[in-house]
Amino acid sequence: MLVTENARLNNELANRLRYSTGRDSAVTFSQPGYVFDFVPAQVVNNSINRQNNYITLNVGYTQGIEQGMGVVGSNGIVGVVRNVSANFCTVISVLNSMFKGSVKLARTNYFGTLGWPGHNYQEAIVTEIPGHINVYVGDTIITSGYSTIFPEDQMVGLVSGIEKNPAGSFYELKISLNQDFKKLTRVYVIKNFRKAEQEKLESLTND
Repeated sequence: MLVTENARLNNELANRLRYSTGRDSAVTFSQPGYVFDFVPAQVVNNSINRQNNYITLNVGYTQGIEQGMGVVGSNGIVGVVRNVSANFCTVISVLNSMFKGSVKLARTNYFGTLGWPGHNYQEAIVTEIPGHINVYVGDTIITSGYSTIFPEDQMVGLVSGIEKNPAGSFYELKISLNQDFKKLTRVYVIKNFRKAEQEKLESLTND
């Protein structure tokens, strides 16, 4: 019951519609249809000590799951659906050298790319943050919304270390992941009902 209620609350938070009315602005929930749907799932297999870690969930195409859907836990993002069967799916974990995610600094909205260096299940890195801005240990990293995988503002982690590349043009940030992959049991798979429309339009624009 708690997992179902959490899914409902996640749906409401992710499906807020912001609109402007003159000088004032308001926030509402999309009605009647949501842009995102959070589907509860249980972790039935999980690895954290490999270079390329995967997670198996007990939902599949029978439950509407498709390749490329994002997965989040109660404390942060988890990964992206890779393969799907009738009642199961495998997920490329954030703890996987192939995982790349679009994230941003919550305080400034500057965006970069999340990746995993492959040696600590509690840490990741963010690259491509411009070197001319101020970044501080403790800054919050969240999803940018610049993809069809994760809604904006999903928790990722906190900045725990700051370095600049030799040219000084970009930061490489060490991130303490907010989601503990060692005790991952319940997650949510995110359906984006506007994914196909967005990707079709972007493919036409890039032609």
